[in-house]
Amino acid sequence: ILPIMTLQYTSPSAIPKIVADLRISFRTHRTQSLEFRKEQLRALQRGLEEFDNEFEVAIKADLNRSSKLDVSMVARVIQATLDKLDELAADRAASGLNESDKSFVRLSPLGTVLIIGAWNFPILLTLDPLVGAIAAGNTCVLKPSEVSEHSAAALTRMLVKFMDPTVVQVINGGVEETTVLLKERFDHIFYTGNTPVGKIVMEAASKHLTPVTLELGGKCPALITEHTDIALAAQRIAYWKTANAGQVCISVDYVLCPKHLQDDLIKNVIGAWGVLFGNDFRASDMYPRIVSTRQFDRISKLMKAAEEQNKIVFGGKSEAGNLYIEPTIVTDVSEQDDLMQSELFAPILPIITYETFDDALDIINRQEHALSVNIFSDNQDQVDRDESLPFGGVGHSGMGNYHGKYSIETFSHQRAVMIRDQAHL
Repeated sequence: ILPIMTLQYTSPSAIPKIVADLRISFRTHRTQSLEFRKEQLRALQRGLEEFDNEFEVAIKADLNRSSKLDVSMVARVIQATLDKLDELAADRAASGLNESDKSFVRLSPLGTVLIIGAWNFPILLTLDPLVGAIAAGNTCVLKPSEVSEHSAAALTRMLVKFMDPTVVQVINGGVEETTVLLKERFDHIFYTGNTPVGKIVMEAASKHLTPVTLELGGKCPALITEHTDIALAAQRIAYWKTANAGQVCISVDYVLCPKHLQDDLIKNVIGAWGVLFGNDFRASDMYPRIVSTRQFDRISKLMKAAEEQNKIVFGGKSEAGNLYIEPTIVTDVSEQDDLMQSELFAPILPIITYETFDDALDIINRQEHALSVNIFSDNQDQVDRDESLPFGGVGHSGMGNYHGKYSIETFSHQRAVMIRDQAHL
């Protein structure tokens, strides 16, 4: 078994020079070379392979789950980017003002960018945007989440060992270090996390007119209708509600269900959890844990309020010393309940019953924008109406996007270039 590494915080006084040195490095134009970018991506690829076991130990310590999903997805992103980088970074033809003009769009790197990772998928959500930033030709400051401290320590060791320090630097720390970091001027800030901190990041970025990408979350609903395959819907809801102990930005946050279907839904969700984890969730090696005492205490308060109102119909057990929260179902939930005031990020499933489909849509529309909306229906008219609902990446769920070519575009300036015939003014 590999030893758990201690996370060392960066001295706040060192942060300005780290950022300044990366800016100087960017001005050497080394990162303009596609071959140099590929070398850095290959180095990251080698780092993932060598640190595979260390990441497994780290995420097990942080979240009591495997790192295989994180590592495999990042590996696929790196390989896909390497395979397509020449094509994705190529100039894009455009129509000129005159037939003799040559016009095109060139993707130019922005400069020095800041990537602030998240604790729930600490490898994936930190390295995935880094791949895009490197592929676009930027120098990068990476700030892993200190909440998943073992994963942050492993990430730091890997990046220090494999990445060119004139291209990628890691800054570790908590609120103090991040506050100092956000005072620096960057050419783009990419943040994954919650909405309140996203607002802080955006406010800090505004002082330098720095563009931001905010990958946030929200209360993602699952909508059960009269035309739902209850067994299938329950399987999917049960999986997403307990994947990473519900600590996923697109996890089902709450369920809207016709009243007469509620009992059937509950029975099937409980059955699906039994298939996933057996009858003793606490003893299952597959059942994840809450990431920190702070998050555990937050969730416990929500559960206590529901318990005092006799609304818990399944689960409700917890163990502070092990950061264990049992999968829990809560019924008779109203929009005014504590459970409905913010994103849960927990294995708690509130169920709100409704009378008509329009009532359900009204409830969803009264919430802030969610990152995803899940409708279970065989009725195409209902599915088509669902397309008008608030959906992902806007408002309180964030702004901007990434993955594939969009990652490179996010970290690039789309520069218009026109070469004019000398015969024209």
